[in-house]
Amino acid sequence: MTDDHFLSFAESDWERTLAGPFAFLQLLNDNGQPTGWFRDFQEIDREDRHRQRPTGPADRKPDDKSWIKKDNRYTGGIRKRVIAITQKPFGRGMPRPVTLAQYQRHSTHLMSNILNLRVGTSPFTVVLDDLNQRATPFLHELIRRGLSQNVNVVHVSFEVATAFHPAVQHIPAWGSNLTGDEILQAIEDAMRDFKDSLVIVDSLTDLFDVKHVDMKALFGLVSEKYGCMLVGVYHQDITADRSPEDVYAPESLELVKYMATTVITCKSLSHMLAFKAAEERSLARPTHGLFQGAEGIVQCLDANDYRGIVLHGEFRRKSGRPESEFFFLREARDSDYNAPVPGIVVGTLKKEFVILLDQLPAYTSPEIMILVNAAIADIESTFNLGLTDKQKEAREGVVLPYFDAQKEEGGEGGRILYDMGAEDDFDEEEDEI
Repeated sequence: MTDDHFLSFAESDWERTLAGPFAFLQLLNDNGQPTGWFRDFQEIDREDRHRQRPTGPADRKPDDKSWIKKDNRYTGGIRKRVIAITQKPFGRGMPRPVTLAQYQRHSTHLMSNILNLRVGTSPFTVVLDDLNQRATPFLHELIRRGLSQNVNVVHVSFEVATAFHPAVQHIPAWGSNLTGDEILQAIEDAMRDFKDSLVIVDSLTDLFDVKHVDMKALFGLVSEKYGCMLVGVYHQDITADRSPEDVYAPESLELVKYMATTVITCKSLSHMLAFKAAEERSLARPTHGLFQGAEGIVQCLDANDYRGIVLHGEFRRKSGRPESEFFFLREARDSDYNAPVPGIVVGTLKKEFVILLDQLPAYTSPEIMILVNAAIADIESTFNLGLTDKQKEAREGVVLPYFDAQKEEGGEGGRILYDMGAEDDFDEEEDEI
């Protein structure tokens, strides 16, 4: 604060000013602008708050139980669905991110809400996968975080070889074990005694096209009646058998994507690196698996990358404005979670480790562009024809049309010289005209 500003601040009669009804006028000068000392005070206060602001998310304390759902048992009465407040009563909601850092935090927060099962974030989440990248790593992380928060996890399984945690309520639905109505009844029985539940269906293709379960009935049971989160996996590489009477009806995949509030597509990290290398060279994206159109190929090399899974999330807002981004989710480590507390089989999460794909070092490092740079170095010019010396001499000897008229002496003045052949018919009358 300068000396002039300090004097104006000290000479002010604050006892009389603060006692009056217009105390704020002391902060303005004759032009209606903030005084110099008040501007300096705002700048110093802004720097102090910015200096005290944490640079990144802090680790959750081992004894932090704020996000664990206490007393998850349902004791009866009327169920009331919890509605998340996404907009301030007298405001226009959260503004759009301005800087890159704000956008990264905002996008990561959207996927973190899905993984952490935030109430009201996404009642119906659809996960699209294929043989090149299965949704198993994403489902395992959902189950782990659900158990860490004391959430009742119900898994409707159509895959026989899937292993389940003892704390997960498993509903075997493959083969002739259960019919469509029995599956819905089993889901309701597993949710009845709990307040918060997570229902996972590992194959919506079998549930809708084989068991013929109504999508509206499933969504109404889980999301509307019990107010819980429903996550379903749809295998894109499986084609359903359609009866002749349903030939004009929309496919189940289109209906599922229409009803979903969040659509997550699973992709292999190795394939995403290949896509980026092709885009840097302005080439078409390579195809993998069934999209190659080659007979006998259903799964490509480097499918289901062990380093992690790439998730393309499409988040649909109530206003109708969608947001989409690519994320990278690595396999969870023991160091990512705290030690389990009594009564909880999985410890709480220390720190969020899902990131944007653009923040992954392997995706942005120069090492993955070695082949791209080598290919670009071989190109000398955009119009390099690669002609030999003999071809260049032949090209220079070609006489172009009207080339004689472009000479300094004028030549024949641009006349067209034509030699008649034996097959030409000479018309004397037209020649006289």
